[in-house]
Amino acid sequence: MTVVVLGAGRGIGREIARQLVADGREVRAVTRSGGIPEGAQDFRADLLDRAATLDAVRGASVVHLAANVPYPSWAAMLPTMVENTVAAAEAVGAKIVYADNLYAYGPVTGPLTEATPERPIGVKEKLRSELGKRLRQASVPVAIGRSSDYYGPGGAGSLPGELVVKPMALGKAAMWFGPLDVPHTFAHLADTARAQIVLGDDERADGGVWHTPAAETVTVREFIALAGRVLGNGRKPRALPSGVITLGALFDKRLRGIGELAHQRTAPWVVDHSAFEATFGRFPVTPHEQAVAETARWYRSA
Repeated sequence: MTVVVLGAGRGIGREIARQLVADGREVRAVTRSGGIPEGAQDFRADLLDRAATLDAVRGASVVHLAANVPYPSWAAMLPTMVENTVAAAEAVGAKIVYADNLYAYGPVTGPLTEATPERPIGVKEKLRSELGKRLRQASVPVAIGRSSDYYGPGGAGSLPGELVVKPMALGKAAMWFGPLDVPHTFAHLADTARAQIVLGDDERADGGVWHTPAAETVTVREFIALAGRVLGNGRKPRALPSGVITLGALFDKRLRGIGELAHQRTAPWVVDHSAFEATFGRFPVTPHEQAVAETARWYRSA
């Protein structure tokens, strides 16, 4: 049956659709303006329109909800998109797989596991927590895949991609919003997408929240040094003070609201995915060295 990917024009949604096509699956790639992987069915729909969302998922067995919007539009748009997706999936009896992040947990101490309590503090953290709860109330199977910061070809807008790999690929210095000697889990976009597909295909994922696998956690400084070795760039990285985010948000809407997530960059952000492999089996991930090289080639060719 058809697998539908909502938000297939960029980022995680596009990569999910691309891999499904490569697997020989029948894929309906839903976007507002196109830009889908070759081989997928091009379907245009506004997910803020319930009737259009229902049309988009007709005949689907699995619906991957991977659509996202800029930070300033989260509160106004994401709840409606989730409600419309739930209603449409329930109408056709399709499973929902939600490509989520880790915001719902709020500030944490120690590694994040699926048993970590959700204690959101910021507006966006609370919103993500509520969206997850709403999805788990659906009358159809739902699986939620939560991922740490990812980077990779097609991952436009990701912090490790835009602040580390892209500038280093172009011979510039890496930057980071916060201290450099803090452990942080960075994921590869292709691995994250593959994990979301596993959640869609396996009934054991139903009803659960899962952390998608990533390569070993390193400090930000270690990640930058690794990228430097791969790319032949020995320039000293810059740790940007919090005031830079505040100032930058005046000119770049993507930075608006990121200040409430400072704890993810100033304290260890270590994501445990052992439950995923314990349930679904060994999941090979892309080594950081290979992922950085692939991502750099993509940035250079863009």
